[in-house]
Amino acid sequence: MKFKYTDYHVHTCWSHDIAKLGPTFEDYVKVAGKNKINICFLDHYELHYIESDKNYPFYGEGKIEQYLEAIDKIKENYEFVLSGVEVDYYIDREMELWEFIDNYSNQIDFIAGTLHETDIGFPFTTREKLLKLLRKKKIKPIVDEYFELMKRMIYSKIFKNICHLDTIFRYINPKDFRPSLDVDVSDGRVLELGRMCINNKIKIEYNLSGITYPIRRTFPSKQVIKKLNNEGAKIFVGSDSHSVNYFRTKIHKIKKAYKLLNKNK
Repeated sequence: MKFKYTDYHVHTCWSHDIAKLGPTFEDYVKVAGKNKINICFLDHYELHYIESDKNYPFYGEGKIEQYLEAIDKIKENYEFVLSGVEVDYYIDREMELWEFIDNYSNQIDFIAGTLHETDIGFPFTTREKLLKLLRKKKIKPIVDEYFELMKRMIYSKIFKNICHLDTIFRYINPKDFRPSLDVDVSDGRVLELGRMCINNKIKIEYNLSGITYPIRRTFPSKQVIKKLNNEGAKIFVGSDSHSVNYFRTKIHKIKKAYKLLNKNK
């Protein structure tokens, strides 16, 4: 790559949680080039919604090819661009996920696994949907199921990279949906996931987006990422940008994060 630092987690209008007239590849490229940072477009790729939601950007035959072709055109003129997708893990669809990796790993620069929902249709990463989920389930089983599914995703070894290890705490935390005393929200639980990634040679994301949510910290926390870094974890840094303005404000923090990780080696 052309520059020293890379933001591995940038979303465009190809992600379902961004308006169709939202940021394009070109919009980000202008800012990235000016600020001397490599960028990886990591738009959401969720099998369930690709098949069931006609409004989902990747719905329909050939959409992933269109997406990659569009990024390839950008890459012809800019050496600091990577193609990528943030692929949701489903425990009952591991075979299909393996097939996707087999079919596209040579065409996509960076594929990262992720988990946004324990119950299909109720992503805990949106406050509105989490509130609906909490009307039918208590916080403890939601959190426990999240960590169990994360372990299953890591053990599957489908993905070489995993995003935001503890994003379940975006809204489930003392500042928003307060966990009951029987809910394990300890650093130890997150460290266990990180160490599993180390043992399975999986890269971990240091995701900076949590600062803008009620949790008010990174995913995982600075303390946890420093411990994992010292224990030999391979780490990539992502802003999780959903707008160009947000991306612009996070560039200096991306660079600062890499300096922190290098300092603690």
